[in-house]
Amino acid sequence: MTSRASTLRSIVALVAKDFTVDMRRRIESGSTLIFAVAAGVLVAYLMGGVAGITPAAMAVSVSLVLLFLAVYGSLAGFVREAEKGTLDGLRLAPIGPEALYVAKLIYSYILLAVNAVAYSFTVALFGGAWEAVSPYALAATLLASLYLASLSSFTSAILVFSEARGVLMPVMILVLSLPYIQLAGPILVGIYSGRTLISNLLLLALGDAGFLIIVLWLSRFILETA
Repeated sequence: MTSRASTLRSIVALVAKDFTVDMRRRIESGSTLIFAVAAGVLVAYLMGGVAGITPAAMAVSVSLVLLFLAVYGSLAGFVREAEKGTLDGLRLAPIGPEALYVAKLIYSYILLAVNAVAYSFTVALFGGAWEAVSPYALAATLLASLYLASLSSFTSAILVFSEARGVLMPVMILVLSLPYIQLAGPILVGIYSGRTLISNLLLLALGDAGFLIIVLWLSRFILETA
């Protein structure tokens, strides 16, 4: 029990450290929010002014925003620690690799979720697509954010020392996200169309859980040998 409490405190401390570092780099950290809001305004005016923001267009735009944020998150996760020379110190700390991965995952998830929700509200406000911020739509957005945050942190860990990570990370995120996007796409279109089934949200949650279990298991080997 004490060990679990210690691990939990370590995870909270690592997440807090990442936020503290980002607060010192306000321009860089604020750029993702600016991107999300700017993308929302652009989509609202371009699509809304032409033929209205269709459910399919909304689903595609949310997916693209999440993919972009996932790439940014992968470059700001373990890669940042390696560039600052602090990754070896984290690996030697009395915290398991799974807990270290979870800390980076939580930070990436908050980053993706906040910006994805900001994007949805911006589209709703400027484009009148209020279905984008319905409880079911926001729940689906948060679930999709969790999968891509898991993928972002995993990609950052596995390619942290690759000289070609600037090219490989976007490609890897795109390839590994395709199965989930194929699952989430029709579900998002249905939700934005007003057709919502709780079972569809459960499918997204199961996809998140399955992928998270796999990457948690792999994180031990990746972070121990990186």
